[in-house]
Amino acid sequence: MMKKKKRIGLKIFITILILLSLGFISPLKVTKYDLHFSTLPEEFDGYKIVQISDFHCKEFGKNERSLIRMVKKTNPDLIVLTGDIVDEEHTVDNAKYLLEGLRDVAPMYYVTGNHEYYTNGPLGGAPYDEFREICIENGVNILDNKTAEIEKDGTKILISGLDWNRSEANMRDVIGYANLDYFNILLYHNAAKFNFLSEYGYDLVFTGHIHGGLVRVPIGGGVFASDYTFFPTYDHGVYQEKNSTMVCSSGLGDARIPRWNNPREVVFVKLHKD
Repeated sequence: MMKKKKRIGLKIFITILILLSLGFISPLKVTKYDLHFSTLPEEFDGYKIVQISDFHCKEFGKNERSLIRMVKKTNPDLIVLTGDIVDEEHTVDNAKYLLEGLRDVAPMYYVTGNHEYYTNGPLGGAPYDEFREICIENGVNILDNKTAEIEKDGTKILISGLDWNRSEANMRDVIGYANLDYFNILLYHNAAKFNFLSEYGYDLVFTGHIHGGLVRVPIGGGVFASDYTFFPTYDHGVYQEKNSTMVCSSGLGDARIPRWNNPREVVFVKLHKD
């Protein structure tokens, strides 16, 4: 009887170990959201946006072919890159392959994250200046505290980007409030600031930075915030505050803590007119 109990206990222990190990597998996937807005122009009903965030020069197939193929399959109208595309740990090569592979897919808009500005690490700092040149070569629109127009069928919406280096503290001075005459998209890296960002009236906000909380538990969501606190309020998914909707990507790359139960994602958003 005692031997039987030991065998059962061993089987349970091995099963738990296997399940825990499987959690460290973080496959690449597309996360899809259908978002509805009364403020969206009818011409943009069905408009498709792909978000890439926290890439950290992670390799997805030779020359990023797996990631590029996945984005192409969604047939986006717009691609937004919300920071930490390059970092202080990696050369710029994989980011170069990614942008070269996507430049003819859809217009691209980019804002910085915190890692683009890191000056330490094995490279002596992130290769941000080199990456900016690659962005320019591949037609990427760098929204460093700028607003641009996106036109479709004679109608415009606005897309703005808040640069990490100026931080949200300067938002009033650098890009200001949303223009209520238009539908407004905002790109900013740090999802943790959504409560503040929502004060400015942008209809749709794309963010990242939290990496989905890195370790995701079935009850409670992400465990770790990027500021080394626990159980971040905004870790992954769609959130609403005031009149703003935020999409927070769990990102693609790695961090100091391994991802667990946390797939790497390309975010796909389809806009609908209510």
